[in-house]
Amino acid sequence: MEKMGPVDFIKFGIGSMLLAKEQAEKFIDEAVKKGEMSKEEARKQLEEWKKEAQKSQKEFEKTIQKEVQKALKELGIATKDDINALKKEIKELKELIEKK
Repeated sequence: MEKMGPVDFIKFGIGSMLLAKEQAEKFIDEAVKKGEMSKEEARKQLEEWKKEAQKSQKEFEKTIQKEVQKALKELGIATKDDINALKKEIKELKELIEKK
């Protein structure tokens, strides 16, 4: 089995979220049609699921970010933080040289 890369995780996550949203809406629509739930209850349930989905999305985004950072490190690619640290060090070294 191939190792999943960051892009694969993103595609998987987006697809899962879209599928879950469609399934939730179908479930709610059916419950309202059958009289098992009022429209107000359905609205509240959808809002609750939406909040849960947003929380899950944030967690997913953090996971993706960590995976991307890990991949960059494995490939030896400098991150923005790495570049900023080097800029700071160069600036400090220039200041030391100018003082002499």
